[in-house]
Amino acid sequence: MAKPTTRAEFKTYCLRRLGFPVIEINVDDDQVDDRIDEALSFFEDYHFDGTEKIFMKHQLTVEDINRRWIYAPDAVTFVTGVFPFDDSNASINMFDLRYQLRLNDLYDFTSVSYVSYEITMQHIRTLQLLFSGTPQFRFNRKQNKIFLDINWDSDAQVGKYVVIQCMRAMRPDTVTLTGTLTGTTSSNVMVGTSTIFDQEILENDMITLSDGQEVQVRKINSPTNITLANALTANVTAVTMTKAGVSDVWNDKFLKTYGTAKIKYQWGSNLSKFAGIQMPGGVTLDGVRIMQEAQAELDKIEEEMYTMSSLPSEILTG
Repeated sequence: MAKPTTRAEFKTYCLRRLGFPVIEINVDDDQVDDRIDEALSFFEDYHFDGTEKIFMKHQLTVEDINRRWIYAPDAVTFVTGVFPFDDSNASINMFDLRYQLRLNDLYDFTSVSYVSYEITMQHIRTLQLLFSGTPQFRFNRKQNKIFLDINWDSDAQVGKYVVIQCMRAMRPDTVTLTGTLTGTTSSNVMVGTSTIFDQEILENDMITLSDGQEVQVRKINSPTNITLANALTANVTAVTMTKAGVSDVWNDKFLKTYGTAKIKYQWGSNLSKFAGIQMPGGVTLDGVRIMQEAQAELDKIEEEMYTMSSLPSEILTG
C-alpha cells in the first residue's frame, strides 16, 4: 500500500505516516476526507501534473444558440483559447491561395526555397487576425459555462463545431454519472435518461457500465445522447454508469506529503481544544505544537509548489 491507487488507500497511507496505528490520530473520517479534498484542489490548481491540456470539441445545438453559452464539464479548470470560426483551420480547395502556393511555388522542397512561402503564410495569418480575429470568450470555473463574445445569429450555426483549448483536472476519484443508459449491439449510439453528458464527461472518456462493459465516448450528441467508439458487446437497458479517475494521482509525491500535512494540522487543531488538560499518567496534550509543525510543513510545501512545480502563468491565463 506504499503506492496508493484509491482514496481509501491514500487515507490509510497518510494516517500511517502520522503514526497510526501505534499512535491514535484524533481526526474524524469526515475531517480526513475534507482535508484530502483541499489537498486535491490545491494540487489541481497549481501542480503541473494536476492538469492536462486538451482540445474540447463541442457541436452547437439550438439550445446553445438560444442561451448564448455552452457547458464546460466540471473537470475543465482553465480555458486558454477558442479556435477561429472561419475556414482557416478547415480543409482547403484548389481555389484557395494556400493551395495555389503549394501547387505552383512549393512543389519541390529540394529546388525551391521555403522562405518566401513561410513569409507569405505569416502574412496571410496576420490578415486573418486583422479581419477575422480569434473569438473572445469569458469563463469562470464556478459557473461551468463558456461565454463566446460572437455574433450568435450569424457566426453560430446548428451542427457547427467549436474547438476550445483548455486545461482539464486529473481527477483521481471514480464518480457515478447522472441517470441511466440504454443501447444495443446494432448501433454505436446510446440514449440516456436523466443524463447530463455535456456537463459531466468529455469526448474520449472511458465509462464503465453496471453490467461490466467498458466503453469509450466518441461524440457527445446532446445531454441525453452519446456515440461510442465501438459497438456494445451486449444489449443494455437502463444501466448505471461510472467514470474512472486517474488512479496514479493518489501516488503523487507532492499530494501524499501535502495531504499528510493537512491532516496533521487538523489533528493539532482538534487537540488544541484540550490544551492544558493533564491526562492520566501526567501526559499533557500539546495540540498547538502539532499545529505549528504542520503549518511550517504546509508553508514549505506550498512555497516549493509556487516556485518549482507550477505551470507558467501564461499557460493558465491564455
